[in-house]
Amino acid sequence: MAKNSVNMLSGSVFKGLLTIAMPIMLMNVLQSLYNIIDMSILKLNDANGLSAGAVGVSSTLISLITGLLIGISSGTSVVVARFIGKGDYERVEKSIGTAILFAMIGGAVLLVIGVSFAELFMKMLNCSEVLLSSAALYFRLYFLGVPLLLVYNFTAGILRASGDTKRPMYFAITGGALKVILTFVFVAFFNLGVLGVGIATIISWVLMCFLGVRALLKNSGVVKLKLNRIRFYASELKEILFIGIPTGAQQALYSVANVIIVSTVNTFGEYATSGVAIANTFDGLMYQIVMAPTYAVMPFVSQNVGNRNMKRALEAVWKGMLITLSFGVVLGSLSAIFSNELCSLMSDNPEVLEYARQKMVIVSSTYFLTAINEILGVSLKGMKRPIVPMVCTMIFMCAIRFPWVYLVFPHFTSLTYLYLIWPIGWVSSAIVLCFFFFPTVRKLKKQFKMELEQQKLESKTINQN
Repeated sequence: MAKNSVNMLSGSVFKGLLTIAMPIMLMNVLQSLYNIIDMSILKLNDANGLSAGAVGVSSTLISLITGLLIGISSGTSVVVARFIGKGDYERVEKSIGTAILFAMIGGAVLLVIGVSFAELFMKMLNCSEVLLSSAALYFRLYFLGVPLLLVYNFTAGILRASGDTKRPMYFAITGGALKVILTFVFVAFFNLGVLGVGIATIISWVLMCFLGVRALLKNSGVVKLKLNRIRFYASELKEILFIGIPTGAQQALYSVANVIIVSTVNTFGEYATSGVAIANTFDGLMYQIVMAPTYAVMPFVSQNVGNRNMKRALEAVWKGMLITLSFGVVLGSLSAIFSNELCSLMSDNPEVLEYARQKMVIVSSTYFLTAINEILGVSLKGMKRPIVPMVCTMIFMCAIRFPWVYLVFPHFTSLTYLYLIWPIGWVSSAIVLCFFFFPTVRKLKKQFKMELEQQKLESKTINQN
């Protein structure tokens, strides 16, 4: 095993989960903080307090468009982890080559879509005319760099499949630090505003992509990128897409649901748009903290299911859920309590701040509810049941928002009632996932027991002969 990797098949599960999750959490938190710093820097040359809205208004739609392919990177991680657990290193190499090629082609497709239709997409979001040109500019710049971002995400997911979370963390921290420095230079000294943020983002992704690919090429463990393997292998592509498409669709559906909310919020005007964009930045920070343990649980479950060790896989599920709940409850409460102080970092406009605080109090304080939902979802993916979490997301994070927005909300017309759909969806989805999780566990236990008995019988027959 490579020196940077965690052994998921033996040793302390709790320690292993924390060893994997903490670097991911730190990396994600720092990336979110970098975004907060970006918006705070924009405030330096912002007379009306709306620059954050120009950057933030497109973030939900960006997640929608990129979500499918970034989700497939998680599918790659599951597949690579399962082959590692089985000891099938030939298929590990093929999966890596297939994934990298998929990232490059997918990134090129998204670049064309994002650059070509930026302004149309902003209008579809009911973006205020005041913010439209800046928002469309940022959207185009973002998608110019998307191929780099996707290749980095796939390389990071592949490294994590072997338990190596430190190097992706170092790469992301380095890229994020460069982004902050360049943003400050471009905005504070050259007055480039949103253009400066976009250029700084692309340059930081160039560095992260280079570091990620270089790490895979020079890796000393079983997880290694070989240039002659960069092509599509039918069997491995099928495995990756089987897990990755539902995972990516789930990510995209989250964004579809949020687009519905954002479009409704935007009808309240540019102050609401900017306020919710600020709140979304802090909500994104909370989400990254809550999600970090899931990136540890998923390969843990996948490797141990591949190794036919259901007891250890379940231990990872319950301990991962405990870690996630602990962070969600504590940090969600603090985020709600200090919402006004946090939002003041990005705007001094009192109307903007009130819209931001309103969302944070309701959503951030209940983020712990998604812990159960997310851990159950990634555990089912590790057990080769990716369709169930996707369907739950489709129903409880997306479909129910249409009647909520168009039937319930018009009777109240307060954004407070609009935001309640988040905790309602999380709780509903978790309840349904439980009805699939426990039968799946029982089925796998029975299957592994029969396989073990069959192996004993075959061994006994061989010995007798």
